[in-house]
Amino acid sequence: MRSRKKDPCWTPLQATPPSITSDYPIDRTILDRTILRPSPDVQGTSLEGETVLLDLSTGRYYTLNQLGSVIWEHCTGHGTISEIHAVLCDRFDVAPERALDDLVALVNHLIQEGLLQQERR
Repeated sequence: MRSRKKDPCWTPLQATPPSITSDYPIDRTILDRTILRPSPDVQGTSLEGETVLLDLSTGRYYTLNQLGSVIWEHCTGHGTISEIHAVLCDRFDVAPERALDDLVALVNHLIQEGLLQQERR
């Protein structure tokens, strides 16, 4: 499946999210040492190839498309962002640079929304 530029990995079900800026919290130079995990107040479930997230602290729902769902599925607190990137390149017909851009953009948005937490190894 080829990723399309106009098809974001996430779609909020309530309210429009803040725009993603170039001031990303993810440092691209240490992707092999950055681990992601869901925030404690976030619950997710898969439905027909998509993932629905609920932030229990805010009551906001989010949906993730197939690409976003694969990313979320691998944010378990064990694998690094580099390992998630390798999974995306293996599963989708996408250029590695594009996969990394989409991965970092989604991860940064989820961190900004309080849905993901990051830690360094």
